[in-house]
Amino acid sequence: MAIEFHCDHCGHLVRTSNDNAGKRGKCPHCHLSVYIPTPSEELEPLRLAPVDAAEEEARRRELEESRAVARRLREEQEAPPPMEVSEEPLAEPLGDARLPSDMETLVTEYALCMADGRLSEAEDLAVQIRMDLQHADEYMQRITMDELPPARLAHIPRALLLGFLKQLHKPG
Repeated sequence: MAIEFHCDHCGHLVRTSNDNAGKRGKCPHCHLSVYIPTPSEELEPLRLAPVDAAEEEARRRELEESRAVARRLREEQEAPPPMEVSEEPLAEPLGDARLPSDMETLVTEYALCMADGRLSEAEDLAVQIRMDLQHADEYMQRITMDELPPARLAHIPRALLLGFLKQLHKPG
């Protein structure tokens, strides 16, 4: 008697002798390694629990509530539209006069420009940021430590965002 089963990889029907039961072999169609079941494993039907309509309805309600909460959180986190960045570099060093929120805006705009491929704008912003790298570092540390980036930067892959921030430490 032969063992018949479907390949886990390609789905083709495979037939082999009972001597190979419980071993691994190559599928003759896709040539990948497959486990050859024993005849008792192949014949035993899978027993499923009956569907509980009340439980399914409760699960559906919980999923809808979860989606609603997530939607409200996204709406709360959405930032105002991007500010326009001046093409002219600042005439004097920023020192302590710059507010940290201004630095956050500059760093955020820098990352967005880099992600959009607006490299000349990004370099202008980098010059401004490097004038007060201490405040910028505080914000960049928060971004790297947070599991979720700020909402405006959420579409940028994390590794790419971290690479952009690392670029700020290189001399322009």
